[in-house]
Amino acid sequence: MKFTTLGNTGATVSVLGCGTMWFAHMSQKETDRALNYALDSGVTYYDCARGYGDAEIKVGKALGSRRDEIFMATKAAGRDAATAGRQIDESLARLGMDYIDLIQLHYVNHQQEFDEIMGPSGALEAAIRAKDDGKVRHIGITGHRPEKLAEWLREWPYETVLFHLNPLQPWAALDLLPTTSELGVGTMAMRPVGSGLLSSDHARDAIRYVYEHPVDVIVAGLTSPEIVDANVEAMAEPVGQEEGRRLSEWAATLVGNDCRRCNYCSCPVGIDVPETMLSEKVFEAGALSEAGEKLWNESTASVDKCYGHEPCKTEPICESKCPYDLPIRQLMLKLSGVTPAATTS
Repeated sequence: MKFTTLGNTGATVSVLGCGTMWFAHMSQKETDRALNYALDSGVTYYDCARGYGDAEIKVGKALGSRRDEIFMATKAAGRDAATAGRQIDESLARLGMDYIDLIQLHYVNHQQEFDEIMGPSGALEAAIRAKDDGKVRHIGITGHRPEKLAEWLREWPYETVLFHLNPLQPWAALDLLPTTSELGVGTMAMRPVGSGLLSSDHARDAIRYVYEHPVDVIVAGLTSPEIVDANVEAMAEPVGQEEGRRLSEWAATLVGNDCRRCNYCSCPVGIDVPETMLSEKVFEAGALSEAGEKLWNESTASVDKCYGHEPCKTEPICESKCPYDLPIRQLMLKLSGVTPAATTS
């Protein structure tokens, strides 16, 4: 296992980290087995969130007796100080720990949300108070919009940032990582295999693609010993120039649009827009995992309803909410087989 210093925090962590969202769907016995195997294999960075069902409780039970061996990160989604402070205390209780190594202000995607957490009685006040009280040691931020995160890191000295980076979502490489390198901010890249969309045949290449970039920790869903071993093996050697070029060319074939999965584009007819947008090219390439194919089928099941939804014919609701002004309806019509001529008839 390789280790690194997390930005300017001074903390030494494993380059491979464990995301724990999936443990909400697993038994305590399965969680104990996977997490202790990961720790025995050298994984010291663990990332959770108050919003991940009962994952914090399971993680605490699995690793609480080995607290001194791990770096524990979790998240608070509240925008005001009262809510965020309560969530921090709840996380401490659920984890059964005296302190959290890293508290992250979670899922900040819009300027208004950032202004709320930064303003008077905002969530940042609660995080700072918790740090002063010894409840947390470091403060970070998470989000799905790398270009906005890069802006916000200049407004307050957040010590870490958590973001998407994978072959389907490569934008942080150019939009965010130059800023984190300049400022010395710790970086954690999540969902390296595209939230499980990529098949196992492509999982190693996806990990290698992320490993090529200057990130401190790659946060993966280490839900079994086999997955732990595969991730450790994928990061055993540095990525060479020729391999890096191949991985970049491969990743370029999987990116068909600029969807960042910020999830603000709710659809009135039930289309899962982010999953559809992100999966399109992967589906065309035949690279979806079994779970990815299930998500693809579920997310595209309602595309035929897009054309007939009257309010969206003149002003698509999803597009009005998209911060990137993406032509979402055009893709949905394409997938449903509606021709351009039909849309204007």
